[in-house]
Amino acid sequence: MNILVLADFRRDHTRGLFHNNPRKFAKGFLRNGHNVLEFSYREMLLSASPIRSKRWAARLAKKRTDALLAALARDFQPGLIMVCTYRLLDGATLERLRHAAPQAGLVFWYGDLRAGLEQQVTSLAPFADWLVATSAGEVLQRYHAAGFRRCAFLPNPCDPDCEAPHAVEQRWRSRLVFTGALEHALPGEDPERPRLIRHLVEHRGLTVWGCLGRPGVYGRDYLDALAGADIALSINVFNHVPLYHSSRLTHCLGCGTFTLAKYVPQSERLFEHEKHLVYFGTLEECVELADRYLADEPARRRIAAAGRGRLLEQCHLQKLAGFVVDLLRDGGFQAPWAEFVT
Repeated sequence: MNILVLADFRRDHTRGLFHNNPRKFAKGFLRNGHNVLEFSYREMLLSASPIRSKRWAARLAKKRTDALLAALARDFQPGLIMVCTYRLLDGATLERLRHAAPQAGLVFWYGDLRAGLEQQVTSLAPFADWLVATSAGEVLQRYHAAGFRRCAFLPNPCDPDCEAPHAVEQRWRSRLVFTGALEHALPGEDPERPRLIRHLVEHRGLTVWGCLGRPGVYGRDYLDALAGADIALSINVFNHVPLYHSSRLTHCLGCGTFTLAKYVPQSERLFEHEKHLVYFGTLEECVELADRYLADEPARRRIAAAGRGRLLEQCHLQKLAGFVVDLLRDGGFQAPWAEFVT
């Protein structure tokens, strides 16, 4: 099958390439024997504009970019179009794309999580055959009610070529690590996150990257920081949505690091407590578990190995890319964490 992946691949921002889920899906499609064409909408828009500013490019070059996208789709004749970017798209773009490739099914990938509906996403719902999201439960129900006819949960994909255990330099070694922002100032975010991170920094020597005055780490450095830790901390901005974990959890487990994660509803459908990772609920519980497992290296190693094995079994990029095709072909797929709203 010919598959068109429409995304923001940010070739002009290489720090993001290691964590780019659309690129992982494209790789999974290729490894499953499909022919893939990547279209980086933002990049094409900027290159077609006489002024390299996103705001001006959207005014001056959008029609030209949409025409190019439609022409490529007409020539390529995809059976599947996977839409992974929304900020610069509108109904006119998707209408033109549908007309150019009427045979193609459109699957929308939604990896972000916000407290409310994202208007830019819901405005495109009439064009989608499926919405696949890293959230389940109420989020899927909310987007289904907003116009997406069929929705499915899909976890973040793992790429073992990038996220794998490996030796690191001493500067990346740590007992306990967290990578990411302290908070995002979004409505409804978990107030425990900044409180917990600050407490662990002050009382347990947590190494942080990307917050509290410490620089962020990207690309290989990011993976080194995770692989070099005895324990990696995973806590989302939102922790009330069933099955939702940010891609940080995938990166921690993929690097073979023992992971201490804030529990979210139905988490055990993906990873089991004290088998694949260890969940905590409160700050006090997190501290107690960190102390216990920092003192028990054999248990850390056993759980980390089982966690990575489970990740590769359930979230490998080839498997998830196959599930995306199955949605179009069969209307679903079989997995212990599968959830559909239709």
